[in-house]
Amino acid sequence: MPHIRMRAMTEEHVAKLSGVLAKELAVAVHTDIDNFTFELVETKFFTQGKATKSYPFVEVLWFPRSQESKNACARIITDHIKELVGKEEDVVVLFKELAKESYYENGKHF
Repeated sequence: MPHIRMRAMTEEHVAKLSGVLAKELAVAVHTDIDNFTFELVETKFFTQGKATKSYPFVEVLWFPRSQESKNACARIITDHIKELVGKEEDVVVLFKELAKESYYENGKHF
């Protein structure tokens, strides 16, 4: 935890980002690097009845953190993705806060 899901990106990009982002995000939110997981969600996008290409979309599932932490993490994620896919590409980062009592690891909640 945090768990980061990425859409509309390549496997190579997510693999590269998993190393770089874990280091920088861990510093920003004061947690260990090994607490991060990264997932590539294979998906297809459609507009007006046709398959379309989409911009990178990132979901960050984590326990509640400050607005400053969200701002810092969104900037770190966006900057690194734009380095890979192009500065002109839109990047969306969405934070989903999880209740600790609803998150279980090995049968015990946090």
